[in-house]
Amino acid sequence: MKWFALLLVAFALTACDYREVTREIGYKGKARINPWLAAERFCAQYHGKVRSLASWEEPGNGDAVWFVPAQLLANASYTKRLSQWAADGGHLIVLVDHASDTNDWYQRFTENKLEPPLLQMLDQVGIELKDSPSTASTVEFDGETYEVAATSQSSVRQGKEKPGVIASVETGEGRITVITDARIFRNRWIGDKQHAELLDALILATGMEGGIGFLRGAGLSLWDLLGMHLWPVLTGLGVLTLLWLWKNFTRFGPIEAATTTSPLRGYEHHLEALGDFQWRHDRAAALLAPLRSQIVDRGQRLSIRAGRRDDDFFQFLADLAGIPRDRAFRAITMNAPPDSTLLTRITSDLQRLLQVLH
Repeated sequence: MKWFALLLVAFALTACDYREVTREIGYKGKARINPWLAAERFCAQYHGKVRSLASWEEPGNGDAVWFVPAQLLANASYTKRLSQWAADGGHLIVLVDHASDTNDWYQRFTENKLEPPLLQMLDQVGIELKDSPSTASTVEFDGETYEVAATSQSSVRQGKEKPGVIASVETGEGRITVITDARIFRNRWIGDKQHAELLDALILATGMEGGIGFLRGAGLSLWDLLGMHLWPVLTGLGVLTLLWLWKNFTRFGPIEAATTTSPLRGYEHHLEALGDFQWRHDRAAALLAPLRSQIVDRGQRLSIRAGRRDDDFFQFLADLAGIPRDRAFRAITMNAPPDSTLLTRITSDLQRLLQVLH
């Protein structure tokens, strides 16, 4: 039967089928964490110096073009300095949707909230940016038409023009351009349609020569990477950690040793509790009488054998027990102790006398 079962398993395994699935996981290396790497290298090859910045930095006098995500333009200080730089001859390109550092193959784009400082800066130069979807297969810029594949949740227009995905106006000696779908310049899509040609036209639109800056907003967070790729492992480790803590940590305080005796069960505590009960019920005489009778009887016999029959009997008992004579006298003669504490002490002395006379 064993060999027959193994034979059945072998036949079952030969009948197994499988399917191969190919899935794109994206770029490796720098292109995985920098969505503008292809655009940066394109600009560096054809237009000179390029800077890639992970956090906010103000463009300098030697910069000609500055790509900035709309999410960074959330305060008036930034917008004021950028608009002044553009008026002095720079070309400010604002990227609205899909401008975060998210991996192009990990579709978790966060749409940006249009902040009042950004809207106010654009309104001053005649550009209207709104939260309304827009799609375009072609765009016009500087008198030329370019084929693109753009879709976003925002729309932009200049003056009375029809809302679209791009708007560009001159301001002072420079220019401000708004592009609602930033994917056309990202690594994965810059090679599609005429996206690279549009990027080249944007760079050449300003007469100022200088550096080009790509402001990404923030570096890729380690926690984002862990949440993106390692969440199953982290979840398992978290569960194992909780189980280990539950198993090893004491619950409801430290565990008491099994050999420990409660103080309430000690002889002295029992004696004190019993003495208090007897005293409160006026039974002190009944409690002490049997002990006193045994002590007197044994003490007299012992004093006769020791040749001290005529000595002070209470002093004789005190010497045997190692206590003062007055305590021995009180233990034998006091019938009604005034409080429970004294009753307990008398009982303790009687127990001691009985022990030495045993």
